[in-house]
Amino acid sequence: MDGALLALSAAAMLGLNTAIVRRSVLLASAYDGIVISIVLSVPVFALLAYTSGQFTDLSVFTTTEYIVLSIAGIMNFLGGRFSQFLAIQAVGANLTAPVRVLSALFGSILGVSLLGEIVGVTRGIGIGLLIIAPLIAFARPPTVKLGSLQIARGITFGLTAAATYGGSTFLLRWVLADTSMYLLGAFVAHSATAIVLLTSLLIPARAKSLRQINSTAAKLFLLTAAIMTVAQILRFAALESADTSVVAPLTETMTFFGLGAAFLFNRKTEAFSPLVLLGIFLAAMGAIAITIN
Repeated sequence: MDGALLALSAAAMLGLNTAIVRRSVLLASAYDGIVISIVLSVPVFALLAYTSGQFTDLSVFTTTEYIVLSIAGIMNFLGGRFSQFLAIQAVGANLTAPVRVLSALFGSILGVSLLGEIVGVTRGIGIGLLIIAPLIAFARPPTVKLGSLQIARGITFGLTAAATYGGSTFLLRWVLADTSMYLLGAFVAHSATAIVLLTSLLIPARAKSLRQINSTAAKLFLLTAAIMTVAQILRFAALESADTSVVAPLTETMTFFGLGAAFLFNRKTEAFSPLVLLGIFLAAMGAIAITIN
């Protein structure tokens, strides 16, 4: 399958996932959702790495690189995905999107400051759009009734997700840039996070929350785990058959797919005011501009 089509398919899955997350975190703890989605992904990536032959050459990564992959995984899933879940729980997927997409800005800042990447005209425009987008989206109270505390939580967790997503992406790019061992890298990142999450279940309150999870939420979290796993597989497959300069911008179209999914499934619990929609559009355009080489 064409790499561009694979990237768009991954974006569609990621966008759909935000709508499902919105429904699930209104019924149960976001932390329970992270535990389910990450732990169940580990055997899938283990199988994929094994069948692709990537377990046959574990020496492809140095000890330092394995540590960096583990840190990146914990940052991405515990810092990024968990914070994104909390932001969606607070203000919805639509209002979270313009803030979460700032991950591209954080990643760009790291690339420029640490790797000497150049800020051209296109990337400069993208940075400007990313800064403006959340300001526009939150300029007026959204149509969905939210308190000031919820909005503050949404912005705080959204920014945390953006920063940790951007940082983890930078680390993953540093390790995986000159190799095709994406599946092995994904397995290491997921496994490190799963170890932390499973260890946290030694805390009685965490274990009790997971045991008593709402049955509907549990099913939605299982669906989220499946969708996220498929999305990552599609993304890795896209990177195998197309350049990052093609895959990265197309993956950022997840914002538009997420908006469509929110309209179809969560119309009563999401914000669709003109300013929110404009903020989402500008954020997506900014992210695409930044990721274009």
